[in-house]
Amino acid sequence: MTEHNTQQIYYLKENQKKEINISNEEGKALRLLEDKLFRFSNEVVYENEDTEKGRFKLKIEPGWEDSISITVENAIGQIVVGDVVINVEPKIGSNHFFKIYDFNKNKYEDLTISDTQGNAQAGDIMYLVLVDFLHGVEKVVNSGVRKGYKQIDEEIKFIKGRVDVLKTTRNLLSGRLGIQTEYEEFTIDTPMNRLIKSALVKVKNIKEETSISLLNYEDIISTANRLHRHFEFIPEYNKSDLKVKVDRNTKYYEQALVGAKNILQFIGASVQYGDTNASARLIKTDKVIESGLRYFLNQNLPDRFVCNSEKPGELLTKEGKIRQPDLLFGYPYIATGDIKYKIWSNQKNIDISDINQSVTFAVLAKVTKALVLGFSESEFNFKRNTDIYDDIYIFTPTWNIDMDPEKAAELFLKHVVDFLET
Repeated sequence: MTEHNTQQIYYLKENQKKEINISNEEGKALRLLEDKLFRFSNEVVYENEDTEKGRFKLKIEPGWEDSISITVENAIGQIVVGDVVINVEPKIGSNHFFKIYDFNKNKYEDLTISDTQGNAQAGDIMYLVLVDFLHGVEKVVNSGVRKGYKQIDEEIKFIKGRVDVLKTTRNLLSGRLGIQTEYEEFTIDTPMNRLIKSALVKVKNIKEETSISLLNYEDIISTANRLHRHFEFIPEYNKSDLKVKVDRNTKYYEQALVGAKNILQFIGASVQYGDTNASARLIKTDKVIESGLRYFLNQNLPDRFVCNSEKPGELLTKEGKIRQPDLLFGYPYIATGDIKYKIWSNQKNIDISDINQSVTFAVLAKVTKALVLGFSESEFNFKRNTDIYDDIYIFTPTWNIDMDPEKAAELFLKHVVDFLET
């Protein structure tokens, strides 16, 4: 724990329990926040959410005397209660998390999230994500806010586009001089721009909290206000907009789009108990990790082993149940892959349920190889977890969190390629 003026600042690892000293009123405010976030996480459905992945949870338990025990599962970010700031860090380490976060953007991007890391207190992931998003929006504005065609269906007083004869005739017979038309308009009101606009609104409306004095959030809010003027007259996003993807013409939108989707899917809540306010801004981690590793493999595997860059199509069991692996390698398929945001060691081995799930994916995809991809410490011997189950060859390549991220990425890729070549 460190102190900044009258603030108490704690650093908490995702999925690990930590005891913190707080007042009775702050403890009650945190429990109210726990209840609100629990309801929120049960109500929200995230883009392409896989219910078998880890769900977010904030757990508050009694501690010793004037303390409580707090755990944040499957999310990172910041929780503020009264004068207490709790920065939740990734369980794989911030350096590895930032490396994988960057994979999910334009690989030729000059600026990566780690370039701004020195401006933030360790653990304030929110600050880094917001700065990274704003840099992406700057690039969009400088390169040109892209327009697209949008279909308009409205009643006007002159002919434009295609006329709905039946509705127009009814209008005329009823004494209304309205021509029902359908036409396309070239406009900046596109799914990508709606996502960016809505994320900018969230950023520029960040509340003045006790934590904000720790970092230069005033500059962030000022930048968001300035950039918002370029998107001001675009409506808010629709849930369906979250499915939009970049193409070769909109590649320069990628950094802003990744940031916008993460910001719009923040787990956020605020409660008041007495004079004490408690609030949270958190990001679910499994989606970031899954998307980043998938994109990394898609961009770096040899052509003969190339995998999907987005979530692949659904596979159906004999019972009609839907199964969707994270990765399908080669074409025609030669192997499946399932990404697990778990850390394995000699003390914590791979769950048999994860292996069984990968066997199911391989059988449905009609391949004989399946990869279970995750994270590990240096002591973990992944070769001991290589075996054959029901004629399916299971392999567990891991990203070593004890290594430098660059070297960990290279070794991870090598293990995947070596297995696919066997």
